[in-house]
Amino acid sequence: MAINARCASPLSVLTAALMLGWASTAQAQSTFADRTPLDWPNVLVGAFLGFLLIPLLYNAAFYAMLRERFLIWHAARAVIVFGLTVALSSLPLGSLLANDGFTRQVMIHVLFDLSVAVSGPFVRGYIEKDMLSPLLHRALGWVPVAVMSTTAAMIYPDWSPAYMAYRYIVMIAVLILMCTVLVQAMMRGSRAARYQVAAWTAIIAVYATSLFHDIVLGYPYTDFLFALFAAFAFEVPLTAVGIADRMMRLRRDHDLSRAATEALAVLALTDPLTGLANRRHYTATFESRRPRALAIVDLDHFKAVNDRFGHGVGDKVIIAAAEALASGEAFVARIGGEEFALLLYSHDPEREAEALRKRISQHVARHVEGLDGPVTASIGIATVTNGALYSDVMKAADKALYEAKESGRNRMCVAKSDFAKAA
Repeated sequence: MAINARCASPLSVLTAALMLGWASTAQAQSTFADRTPLDWPNVLVGAFLGFLLIPLLYNAAFYAMLRERFLIWHAARAVIVFGLTVALSSLPLGSLLANDGFTRQVMIHVLFDLSVAVSGPFVRGYIEKDMLSPLLHRALGWVPVAVMSTTAAMIYPDWSPAYMAYRYIVMIAVLILMCTVLVQAMMRGSRAARYQVAAWTAIIAVYATSLFHDIVLGYPYTDFLFALFAAFAFEVPLTAVGIADRMMRLRRDHDLSRAATEALAVLALTDPLTGLANRRHYTATFESRRPRALAIVDLDHFKAVNDRFGHGVGDKVIIAAAEALASGEAFVARIGGEEFALLLYSHDPEREAEALRKRISQHVARHVEGLDGPVTASIGIATVTNGALYSDVMKAADKALYEAKESGRNRMCVAKSDFAKAA
């Protein structure tokens, strides 16, 4: 595939955009278009505003939301079409890229093939992965290599008939691949494919018609450039809508995935019955924000509550006890069936722990009906000295709790031994 251009008198981009009826027309010729006249000011207006500015803006906006690679490929295609439009126009590009010069023709051929080549990676990232077979997904990645390997055939058309035949085979294969990809994705329920079929049907038809003229009829499709840019005019808004829809769905999926991850993280650190921290969360908090004291709370005679009133009432008692303990400033965790642990940060942790212990009886009596007596709790508390290890403080608090139980329950005991160790 190639396009040569014989350009008319040079005009600036601004003049071309503003003086539509006053500019000279360009003559383009290639195997696709033989001396096709184009009104370049009109083409430039559509190319600069429709084909390039809008895609680049919404691609940049969407890429800021989600770093999807297909947006880069689509933006690259817009830039390539921009360069191709400029190369085909009458704009002055300097002596090195003179209108009828060989370098400018090379630029046109390379840019045209690049516009086809990047379509493969774009579709590969744009279509949902589970909507394409692994074979087609891999084939799309080879489109740039296959297309660009044929570019020299158009730069030196008389070099080798076999090489030109290879180019035609590659271009036909790319068209078939794109059609197969879109059809398969649509049949598997891809929303993105439906938008892209609408966007690319005209472009594929133009390319197919041009190949039919070159290979079967033996002469160029003279209206190729007009038809191609008309097809681009349909593609830009339709692809924009498709990309917007795809990005919104990706954003929704991303938010749902993040919410699920956060929920799992919370579950991993939370007791499911009470909503308090679990032992893992409690241990991590001790290490990250060391308290003044650590306390272990155990409900007295809780087994008797379960045996007499059932586990349903027992769960209500545990929940009420958890609410009472969480009503203060301490960090509270449930570390066993009826056992809780506190990290105390106040200047008087013993007073705070005792107040929370007494609050349990009041809260349970207020919120759990059917009990025939008060539910009390025992607490063992240990001061966290500098360098004390978590395991040592827990042992000291647990020993103090045992002493509270042995001395009659419904009370608090303070650890008296020196358990601190060097860190």
